[in-house]
Amino acid sequence: MSRIEALPARMLTLSGTVFCLAALAMAFAAPKPALFGWLAALSFVSALPLGGLALAMMMRIIPGVWRRDLDHAAQSVLSLMPLVLIAWLPIMFGLSSVYEWARQPPAETFKAAFLTPLFFDLRTLFILAAACWLAQALPRSRSPALPVAGLIGFVILQEILATDWLMSLDPQFHSSGFALYILAGQMLTALALLILFSVTEGGVAKPSVLGALLITAILLWAYLAFMQYFIIWSGNLVQGAVWFERRGTGIWASVEVLISLLHLAALFLLFFPPIRRSKRWLVALALAILGGRMLEYAWLILPQLTAHLGYAIIACCLSLTGLVQLALAILSRAKTVVVQRAASTAAEVSR
Repeated sequence: MSRIEALPARMLTLSGTVFCLAALAMAFAAPKPALFGWLAALSFVSALPLGGLALAMMMRIIPGVWRRDLDHAAQSVLSLMPLVLIAWLPIMFGLSSVYEWARQPPAETFKAAFLTPLFFDLRTLFILAAACWLAQALPRSRSPALPVAGLIGFVILQEILATDWLMSLDPQFHSSGFALYILAGQMLTALALLILFSVTEGGVAKPSVLGALLITAILLWAYLAFMQYFIIWSGNLVQGAVWFERRGTGIWASVEVLISLLHLAALFLLFFPPIRRSKRWLVALALAILGGRMLEYAWLILPQLTAHLGYAIIACCLSLTGLVQLALAILSRAKTVVVQRAASTAAEVSR
């Protein structure tokens, strides 16, 4: 990377650091809402490498045009994994401000044993460290055994991570499909970013294939989101109803509608072949989906607050701006490394 190319990355790093420090400074005045805002931003940013890792392993197992179009972008996104690990540290040190069970252990024996601060932190650090290792090992390995075994292990560990980070915000709420719903959202988030990067760089051979993939990802996310709600509603499960009621009243009712519109409008438009084949439309729809994903992570986390919601929203915006800028700075550097690695690999194969 030349000095001129490195300049925007340095500016993004500096600006992102300032925004992140401003968000974390808010935690000194009001730790709980500030860290809720940080967690909402972290959940969105972490979806990029975690969902990208799942997609990268699937690309190694399932060949096709989509692999050629998205492979470089997927490898670049994997470089965000260390950022997620570092960004988790404020939550780890402020655990009691975010999670009710860290202040008052649950009455149930299993929950009391599972939801302990030390065990929680060790699980998170292990899962993120394992994801970092897998993200480093995957591009260097040509064996199909690694992505096959890695994908199985990843789904299991991601379910634990989603339960810990998001579902345990309300220790009374439980849903067997929640972690799969989160995984579908992470993969949709990552796919939208990969399509955005690949199309804007001009390396896409068949945009219609990527549009079809986006349809599949949106349908999977919508199905799992609806089924979770439907099962709770049909079973008249009290704690599940309370969880959804909290996210369906006040400002969150409008946010819920906006999330649905951004996803389902994109889905509807992608059914038209001319739109699915258009690179400009793919870029616009990928941006709309990413906007919907940001809102959904805020919708999942912030309604759990009972006070200082405005403070949490400001902290979320600052955190999101900072972490996204840091992510873009990392991606701009990673792109050069990935291109160089691909060139060296092609040279070795030609020999």
